[in-house]
Amino acid sequence: MTSRRYPAAVLIACLIGFWAPLQAQERKLAFVIPQLYGPEGLTLDNPMHRAHFDSSFRTNFSPFNSALASQLTSLPVPSTAAGFTYTYDPTLGIYNRSAPSFGPILAERAETIGKDRFYMGFSYQHFSFDTMDDQDLDSFPAVFTHSPTVDPDSPFLRDVLTAQNIIDVQLGQFTTFFTYGITGALDVSVALPIVSATLDVISDTRIQRIGTAGDLTYPHTFRAGQDVSQSTFSSGASASGLGDVVLRVKGTATKWERAALALGADLRLPTGDELNFLGTGAVGFKPFAVLSYNYGRFSPHLNLAYQFNGDSILGGNVQTGEKASLPEQFLYVAGVDIGVSQRFSLAFDYLGQRLVDAQRAIPAPYTASNGTVFPATRFEEGGVSTADASLGFKVNPVGAVLVTFNMVVKLDSGGLRDRVTPLIGVSFTP
Repeated sequence: MTSRRYPAAVLIACLIGFWAPLQAQERKLAFVIPQLYGPEGLTLDNPMHRAHFDSSFRTNFSPFNSALASQLTSLPVPSTAAGFTYTYDPTLGIYNRSAPSFGPILAERAETIGKDRFYMGFSYQHFSFDTMDDQDLDSFPAVFTHSPTVDPDSPFLRDVLTAQNIIDVQLGQFTTFFTYGITGALDVSVALPIVSATLDVISDTRIQRIGTAGDLTYPHTFRAGQDVSQSTFSSGASASGLGDVVLRVKGTATKWERAALALGADLRLPTGDELNFLGTGAVGFKPFAVLSYNYGRFSPHLNLAYQFNGDSILGGNVQTGEKASLPEQFLYVAGVDIGVSQRFSLAFDYLGQRLVDAQRAIPAPYTASNGTVFPATRFEEGGVSTADASLGFKVNPVGAVLVTFNMVVKLDSGGLRDRVTPLIGVSFTP
């Protein structure tokens, strides 16, 4: 037993020691959009007056950070349940393989690995977020209005700036996970994610001269003394490093002839740099229940969980340093894994979740003083539901090695979402 634990401990220490220094970056991703137009926001080059425009898109970017943090708390982590599970046969004094399939990919099953058994695996997922609440991130509109001045009737106050924004958010997650059987009915696991994050923003900004049309003094322009009504702003940053480590305990509570019920809990540690979107910046606790049933080659399963989250700067305001709690989540998974043959199994899952008091992006068209309507976006707090389909398979090419392929496809438009998320992994039981 000791010989099995020691290599795992060494590998964990090496991974943390190697990847942690990569988190140090000169520029933090959480400040990319707040600083997109400069430290004071969108201020035009004008000697006549302080032509300063503002928008909730810039000053209240915290909801986008919160949405991304919520996504980080619920990224589908590959199951730490071993592909090979064993039960002890007291008449023969040996362990026999107890499940006809290799188990789910992004869900749990009630069976445990077996006393003194050790399991480890590696997986890689890539997330390319495309939409936020059904709004394309490659065409995210915003409207900037003029800041108040001493003369509230000035015609230039009616001018607005419109922006079409391209927001490119990419996350890569390489996860190493270990599971060890404490007893025949109790497993402990650890998942170590290494995350790479990239955020690039391009803003095509235009002056809409509602109140100053025909004014040759150009009170609003991107270049003093000239009629320049369009400008493009861009900003971006990337970072890599250790994400939030997840510790898990799972125990089989009861067994029937063909079914089993397991209870467990995840503890998420805020080891990732939240300002670089490598982690959430908050402790998380997720109790869960798993019901599994074996019927020949078919093994249906049901997972129910509730995610409690602590306070994080991503849930508050990154510019002021104020922290607030991240949205809590109710998660549920229903699916089936099928043992097609001794070396091949399929896995299908429906992944659902309900976020409580999460930030949503809502279309909010802006009507100018002359009646012109411009597309814009506002954020509001409310419940957000998401649904995804997970389709994949596991192959046993040799020995106790499993190779996993999977795709997650979004089924609705709620939240910050990736249309298709691929996964590839390998695992084995020494």
